[in-house]
Amino acid sequence: MNTASIQNELATLSTVLLSNLDEVVFFSKLSGFVQGQMNEHKVLGFEVLSDGCTRLIAENGHALDAAKILNKGQGLSGYVARMKKAYYSNSVKRDPIASTGLRDEKVEAELCLPIMFEGSVIGTINVQSIKKDRQFTESDIAVINDILNQLQSPIRNMHLYLMAKNLNRELLQRIEAKEKELSNRVEIQVTKGFEDNSQMIGLSKNFLEIVQTAKKIASQDFPVLLEGQHGVGKKILAKKIHAWSGRKGSVVVASCSAMSEAQLDREIFSSKGLLVQANGGTLIIDDIGCTSHHIQTKLLRALVAGEMITVDTEEKVALNVRMIATSKISLKQMVEAGSFKEDLYYRLNTVALRIPSLRERHEDIKVMAELFLNNGKSEKKILTSGAIEKLTSYFWPGNGHELKNIMERTYILTDGQYIEASHLPEFAQEVKVEKVEVKPSYQEFTLFDLEKKHIIDTLDHLSGNKTRAAKALGITVKTLYNKLHSYGLIDAREQ
Repeated sequence: MNTASIQNELATLSTVLLSNLDEVVFFSKLSGFVQGQMNEHKVLGFEVLSDGCTRLIAENGHALDAAKILNKGQGLSGYVARMKKAYYSNSVKRDPIASTGLRDEKVEAELCLPIMFEGSVIGTINVQSIKKDRQFTESDIAVINDILNQLQSPIRNMHLYLMAKNLNRELLQRIEAKEKELSNRVEIQVTKGFEDNSQMIGLSKNFLEIVQTAKKIASQDFPVLLEGQHGVGKKILAKKIHAWSGRKGSVVVASCSAMSEAQLDREIFSSKGLLVQANGGTLIIDDIGCTSHHIQTKLLRALVAGEMITVDTEEKVALNVRMIATSKISLKQMVEAGSFKEDLYYRLNTVALRIPSLRERHEDIKVMAELFLNNGKSEKKILTSGAIEKLTSYFWPGNGHELKNIMERTYILTDGQYIEASHLPEFAQEVKVEKVEVKPSYQEFTLFDLEKKHIIDTLDHLSGNKTRAAKALGITVKTLYNKLHSYGLIDAREQ
């Protein structure tokens, strides 16, 4: 770990990790770097969850399409997360601690180290070898620990980020449980005035502009796209648009993130499905970014042709449905990545509204907190200036949902009329990304190597799509295939 090139690579890695506050990026880049140093069969990156379970999200520098979760204490990752110290097994098939892990049958030995900050384990790095004579030793642990020690700044940032995310996840789970319990009552409330118990209020300019725009377009039948973070009130605003529209039919919600493709297909397109239920009314497609291309194609047909073929009876049904789609993710970016149909996006994007996050509506925090605190209560409580200052200084990753949950909890747990700052929970501090300037180091490249690297990077950026890569590179697809063949990356028969 003393060569200048490795130090430069570590400095570059640190910069990348500090500028990408995402656990998938963190564990992918880290596992890729360790793989480059260890040169073994696989290097796995596990995130340690708040309940002690571990989640495999990266392998040899690449994010996994579907994360795999091990129960608390299961496998080497679970054992190391619990013990907070490195462990290696040079006979994994006979080691009871290693027997429940995730590995190929041909793996002979495995080394696992905790990724820690101030005694808290945020993840593990697992190095797996298929060499029959491979014997992991303390020197291997020292090599990886040296890497981790030089990445303490990004590890600290990831620790703070995951801590805030886990807290938010717990709050959202409580909120969702309560929302499910009160769903019938909330549906009734939502059909009343906008400033009642619909839990979406505000006085800030950017919030009021969104509301006014939504009211103006409500009477029109074209589709609407509502984008914004979790908890900003996309679904509530969608229901408001339906209420303001004057459409006589029902408003129904398709929760795309909660169902598989087959379930969603039946739920929306069956003879008694959501489109039929919403005929004459409005279908809210919640989290449309979670849908597959198959579902997207069928939604597009319903929009363009005004009809559908039911999946159960194969009958053609005429539709008069207004569609309002919501998304936490930028659909434009998904289109660019090839994961969302461009023609459906432009149909939905006839009117697109981005609902601002709570941190963008700073002046609304006080009025929302006071409403959530005393909503429906006979005995009113008062927020002190210290409590309000504490609330407005927090960055609210869970937006209105999180604020509502905390205020309701505070009301129950606080005796007396006044809510002090000390009565509120201790909020996680906003993660500040440190910028580390790294002077670019000169590296010798032949033109052949430079061209090869650029072509490979372009393909990687475009998820292997050769047609799009050729277009981006300004060459024909045939030329691209010829170059890949000359690099030894494809066989001649693939051309």
